[in-house]
Amino acid sequence: MDFQTSQQRRLFAISASAVGVGAAIILNEPVGLLVAVAFATICFGWRWGAATAFGMSIAAAALLWAEGVLATANVGGWMAYAITTFGIWAVISSYRSISFYDQVYKTVRPTLEDIPGLGWSAYPDGRMRFVNPAATEFVGITPEEMKQRMEGTNTAWWEPFIHPDDRARSIALWHNSLKTGEPLIDEQRVRRFDGTYRWFRDTAIASRDENGEITAWYGSTVDITDKKDAEAALKASEQQLRELTDTVPALIWRAYPDGKTAYVNKQLVDWFGVSKEQLERDGLDNLLMVAVHPDEQREVQETVNRRFSARKSFRLKYRNRRADGAYRWTNVTVQPLLDREGDIVQWYGVLLDINDEIEALNALRRSETETRLIVDTVPSLIWLMSGDGFVYYFNERMVEWTGIEPKEDLTKQSGTRPTYAELIHPDDNKRISAEFKNAFEHGTALHTKGRLLRKDGQFRWLDTRVEPLRDEAGAIIRWYGVSIDIEDEVRAQTALRESERYLQNLIDSVPVGIVLSDDEGHPVYVNKRLVDNNGLVAFHQTEGARTKMNLATNDLVHPDDKEAVERSWATARQKGKAYAMRYRQRRVDGVYRWIEDRSEPFLDDDGKVLQWYGVNLDIDDEVKAREALRIADDRLARASRTVSLSELSVSIAHDLNQPLQGVVSNVRAFKNWLNAKPPNFERAIRTAEWIVRDAEVAAEVVNRIRTIFSQSAYRRDPVSLRSVIEYVKSSLADSLIAGKIKLNIILDGNLPDALADRMQIEQVVLNLLKNSIEAFEGTKIRAPSIEIRANNLVGEILKVSVRDNGPGFAAPEKAFDAFYTTKVEGHGIGLAICRSIIEAHGGQLSAANRGKSGAVVSFTLPIDGGQTKRSFDGEMIVRTTSVKNDRQ
Repeated sequence: MDFQTSQQRRLFAISASAVGVGAAIILNEPVGLLVAVAFATICFGWRWGAATAFGMSIAAAALLWAEGVLATANVGGWMAYAITTFGIWAVISSYRSISFYDQVYKTVRPTLEDIPGLGWSAYPDGRMRFVNPAATEFVGITPEEMKQRMEGTNTAWWEPFIHPDDRARSIALWHNSLKTGEPLIDEQRVRRFDGTYRWFRDTAIASRDENGEITAWYGSTVDITDKKDAEAALKASEQQLRELTDTVPALIWRAYPDGKTAYVNKQLVDWFGVSKEQLERDGLDNLLMVAVHPDEQREVQETVNRRFSARKSFRLKYRNRRADGAYRWTNVTVQPLLDREGDIVQWYGVLLDINDEIEALNALRRSETETRLIVDTVPSLIWLMSGDGFVYYFNERMVEWTGIEPKEDLTKQSGTRPTYAELIHPDDNKRISAEFKNAFEHGTALHTKGRLLRKDGQFRWLDTRVEPLRDEAGAIIRWYGVSIDIEDEVRAQTALRESERYLQNLIDSVPVGIVLSDDEGHPVYVNKRLVDNNGLVAFHQTEGARTKMNLATNDLVHPDDKEAVERSWATARQKGKAYAMRYRQRRVDGVYRWIEDRSEPFLDDDGKVLQWYGVNLDIDDEVKAREALRIADDRLARASRTVSLSELSVSIAHDLNQPLQGVVSNVRAFKNWLNAKPPNFERAIRTAEWIVRDAEVAAEVVNRIRTIFSQSAYRRDPVSLRSVIEYVKSSLADSLIAGKIKLNIILDGNLPDALADRMQIEQVVLNLLKNSIEAFEGTKIRAPSIEIRANNLVGEILKVSVRDNGPGFAAPEKAFDAFYTTKVEGHGIGLAICRSIIEAHGGQLSAANRGKSGAVVSFTLPIDGGQTKRSFDGEMIVRTTSVKNDRQ
C-alpha cells in the first residue's frame, strides 16, 4: 500500500493496532498485541515502535493479571514474549527503512528528476529520501553507493563532498533549518567527480501537512560557478577602475542628479586637502565654490548655476585654492550622464591643473614686447612681405646689409610698391622669381638659395626661407622671410667637392679593392678597382641597390669558403671588432684567387658601429708560395722520419708494449677466473673482451706503422670524450684500487664530440692517467687523488686536463722531450708521442706543476678535427686541403 500523507498512515496504524488489541482480548492471547507494535513501527518510525512495544508489554501483563494466571507464568515465558516483541520491532524497523526508501524513490522519482540541477528530498528528521541521478553523476558515485550513504547518516550525505572551508557553515545551516523549519539557502563549493570544486546554491523548503507538521524536505542545488566567476571578474574590474581613477593625473568627481557628492578620486582629495568626511558633510559643490579665487567666485557661481539648470555639459577656467594655499588656474569640464528617457543619472566632472600653461601663455604675451628687439638683434636677415608679395619691412640687420630701408604704406595700391628683385644676381633672378611665384600661387613655404647684392656691391650667397601667415579663414595676410649669409659655407662646400673628387680618383686608382658597408655589414659602395676586377655593377646608394650589391659580393666567394666567411663576418659584426680573413674570390675572368679581406668598424662616441671600411688584397701568389713551401716541408719531414728510424723503433716498442702487457695481464686473469671453483664465467667473459680490445689496439699500432711512410691520412670520426674517459677509467680501475687513489671526473653537460682518431685519443688519455698513477709510487701522500676535467672553451675548442696531487715534474719544460724520463724503467717517449698525436689533430699539449704539490697536463682539440687553422697573426684562414697525420 502507498500512503501519500501522514494522516493516512496514522489512520491505518490506529485501525490495525485496534484490531490487534481486540483480537488479543477476545482470544485471550497476548501475542495479538504484537500487531500493534508492528504497525506502529511501520507507520510512525522506530521511536513510536519502541514506545508501543513497551506499552503492549504492560497491557499483556494486565491481561494475564485479569485472567489470574500471572502468578503461574514463568520467567522464561515472559522473556520469550519480551524478546519476540522487541524482535518484531527491530525487524519491522529495518524493513520500514528499506521499503519506505524504495517506495518513496519510486513514487517521487518522475517529479524530482525534472528538477533542474541536483534535486533531492529528505525525511522530516533530515535523513535523505531521494537524490536525483544528476547528483550521483556529479559527485561520481553509483545509486547503490548513494543508498548506503543515505542510510548511514541522519544528517547530510553530501558532507564529504563539500569544500573543507565551507563544510562547517553548510552543515550548521542545514541543522538550523531542521530545527526551526526555516527554508535553507546556502552557497558552497562541491567536489565534482574529476576532483574540481564548483560553486552551488543550495535551496530547500519543508513540505507540511494540514496540521503544519513537516512531512518532508525538498531541495534543489544549482551550479552557480559561472556567476561566481563573473562576480569575481567584475569585482577585480571595479578595483582596477578605482585604482586607475585614483592614479590618473586629473581631479575626478561624480555627483548625483541633485548635485550631492557620490565619489571623488584620491587626486582631488589630496589636491584640495579635504577629507572624505568633509565631502560627505558639506558637499563637493560647496567645497569647490569656497576654493574659488574671490575675484572670480561670483562669476563662476552664476555660470555653474546657469549651466546646471540647462542640464548640459560645460567648461570653465578659473583659479582654485590648492591644499598649500596657492591659487592655481584649473580647467573644469562637467558632463551629465543621461538615461534612455533623457533624465540625468549622474554628473561627472574633471579638473585639470593648467596653471603652468596659463603662466606660459602670459609669459609669451609679455615676451611679445621683446620680440621686435630680438628680431632686430638676431644675426639673420629678417624681412616681411604683404600677402600679395610686396616687401614692406627689413630688420636692422637687413637694412645694414642692403643699405635699404623700406617705408612703403601697405594701404597704397599703386604698382610702384617695391619687390627689390633687382638685388638678386642676374644668373639666379629667373629661377628665384619662378620659385616665389609658385609659392604665392599655391600658398606654400619656400626654401631657396641665391646670391644677393650687398651694399658694398658684392654678391654673396644667402640661404632663404619664407613662411606664410594665415588668418582664421586661412587667407595669407603676410609672408615672413629669413635669410642667412652662407657665402663662407658655399665656398667651403665647393672646396669639399673638389677634395671629394680628388679622394674619389685616389680610391679608384689604388691597387686594392675597397668596400664601404653599413652598420649591418651590407655593402653600400665599392671602388672602381673592385668593380673592374670582379665584374660588379656600380649601384646608386638606395635600399634596393644595397640588396643587389650584397647579393653580388656574396656570389664572388668560393662555395667551399662561403660558410666560414659568413660565420666569421657575423661574429665580427656581432662583437663590433675588426674582421680579417683569407678566402678565395672569383675574378671577372671566372678564376678564383686567394684574397685577404680586412674590415675595420667606424664607431660613434658611444661605441656603436656606424659603418665598416674594408679592403681586399690579392694574396693568391703568396698563398700558392706558402702551399709549395708546406709541401716541401712535408717531404722533408717524411725524409726526416726515415732517417730517425731508431727513435721510431723505440716509439713503436712503447706503443706495442702497453696493449701487449694488457693482453698478457688479462690472459692470466682469464685463466684464473676459469680455474676458480666454481668458475667465474662472467668475469672471464669481461676479461676476454679486454683481451680482444688490447689486441685491436696492438693491431692499430701496426697499421699506424704502415702509414708512417705513406701519404694517406688517418680516418677521423666523431669521438665522445666522455666515453673515452670512461673507458680509460675502467681499464685502469685495478691500478686505481691498488694504489688507493681517488679519481674525480668533471665533464661539461653540453660537451660536443670531437672529430678525431678514437684509438689515438684513448692512447693519450691512458698515457696521461697512467703517468699520474705511477707518480704516486714510492711516495707517502696520504690521500692521493687525480682529477680529469673536460670542458668546451670559447669557440670550437675542447680542453682536457689531468691533475694530481703527486710530487709533480722535476723539469716541466723537458717533459715532452723524446727519451727524457725520471723513471727507472721509463723510456721517455710517452709524452712525446702524446704531443705528436695532439698536434697532428690540430691541438696543443702542455704540462706544468700545481703550486706546492701536484702536476697538471692539458691538451686541446678542435671540434672540427683541425680542418680550420689559424695564421701567426691570429687571423682566420680557410684551408681546403685535408689534414694529414704527420707525427705519431
